[in-house]
Amino acid sequence: MCGRFVQTTRPEVLAELFDITVTDLSVDDLSPRYNIAPSASVAVIEADGTARCLVTRRWGLVPRWAKDPSIAARLSNARSETAWDRPSFRDSMRHGRCLVPIDGFYEWAPATPDGPRTASGRPAKRPHLFRSASNAPLLLAGIGADWSGPDHGGALRTVCLLTTSANELMAPIHDRMPVIIDREMAEVWLHAAPGEARDLLDHLLQPASVATLTEYEVGVEVNDARNESPELITAVTDHPPTTLF
Repeated sequence: MCGRFVQTTRPEVLAELFDITVTDLSVDDLSPRYNIAPSASVAVIEADGTARCLVTRRWGLVPRWAKDPSIAARLSNARSETAWDRPSFRDSMRHGRCLVPIDGFYEWAPATPDGPRTASGRPAKRPHLFRSASNAPLLLAGIGADWSGPDHGGALRTVCLLTTSANELMAPIHDRMPVIIDREMAEVWLHAAPGEARDLLDHLLQPASVATLTEYEVGVEVNDARNESPELITAVTDHPPTTLF
């Protein structure tokens, strides 16, 4: 799964790296983030005709047929193996594919008796940061949906991240990981025709090569989604008696 991620690359840099021709004004309001959790607004790359656009969406999918947007709390991630067929995701898989550019994502190893502890003295889960081995932003496979409430007010633009089985680097920490789309395949992911999408794209929904990523343990301050600072992505080399709060 993917429960938190980092998004710090500026919009103008993303535009140059990924051939983005249109940037929504809402993206300019986003600050660099080091501990993004579901329900936050995030930068997303999507297609508008032949153009690539950088827009904002709220993390947590609200399907267009949903009666209540609170469903988003359960739809921040989708298993790529079943997303084509599940009612919550199948329309977005065919018509709402997008890419979420990130600078790293977190996953948690189980707590250990000799590791860091919470304020109550219990062993804390140990967060690890996964980043691109080349230091370039990663492109996560996402699916989007636009939802309008009963009053037909402004649309709520939302996004969900696709996950797949863990590669050898992730497996010791968690059995799932986000789907990472190679930069060379971004065009296919964004523009595959709905009727052909499953046949064309299924092979992309696989674990990333180990060579794609690097990982290291970071401080347990990441465990609290309210914490937000550049220090969160700093590697730890030992485990002093740190507490969460």
